[in-house]
Amino acid sequence: MIVDGNAEKLGLDKILTIDHSRLADQAGEYLAPSRVDFYSDDELNTQLLKENLQVGLDLPFRVLNYVENGQQKSVYTDEQFIQKRHDIDDKALLERYAQQTVALTSRLNKVVPVESEGLTKNYGIETIVSEYDFDTTLENINRDVLSQDDTVWFMNWDFKARAESVGESLPDATLLVFGGPAPGAKAMTDFPSIGLDAFGQKVLVTEQNGQVLVSYNNILDMSELHYRDNAISHRIINYRLGKTLSGAIER
Repeated sequence: MIVDGNAEKLGLDKILTIDHSRLADQAGEYLAPSRVDFYSDDELNTQLLKENLQVGLDLPFRVLNYVENGQQKSVYTDEQFIQKRHDIDDKALLERYAQQTVALTSRLNKVVPVESEGLTKNYGIETIVSEYDFDTTLENINRDVLSQDDTVWFMNWDFKARAESVGESLPDATLLVFGGPAPGAKAMTDFPSIGLDAFGQKVLVTEQNGQVLVSYNNILDMSELHYRDNAISHRIINYRLGKTLSGAIER
């Protein structure tokens, strides 16, 4: 795979692949070929997170390869997106991010960054305060998500631990990635590029100023950003995600 080869040359760690179409098939649904791959640069991630912990919703690097209308396409998040959404102004960091993502996606056909025209700070980010401590919050979310029979857990990505591995420090910050293959396939059928931002679903748990915060992408907002449109399935999944998370973190 081209992106894997690019990542190896850059010294990036490949940490996760979500093959949307394969998972959909296993769940009895059809989805045109679609897979998202995650790659990490722990040192760069850490420096970006020091600017704004919420940027963890868009890290590590992700590249979605998919078929839409019979055409192979690729999409990723560029530096303009994270600059606007997370109010990151360090030009040197943004340039490093840009260099990495351009090199990571080089030689791909029809590769474009996610639309960022008109993007505003905190666009599409829902945040709720947990009534539990950090570790209990992680445990409760895991428990309640996995109690749903149609959901697959993909990973817990501990940004704090990764920072420590490169001699840096961060507050508690863990990215949770999970998703429901069957409902996800229905939601992506006519909106395939949202597989980059909304499927798997990404939930960022952080501890800031004595509060444990749970942040996630509003799927309707992500659909509007990618396609200027949304579907009933997006509304259903968005409601379900919010209800599940609220139930997990409220006493």
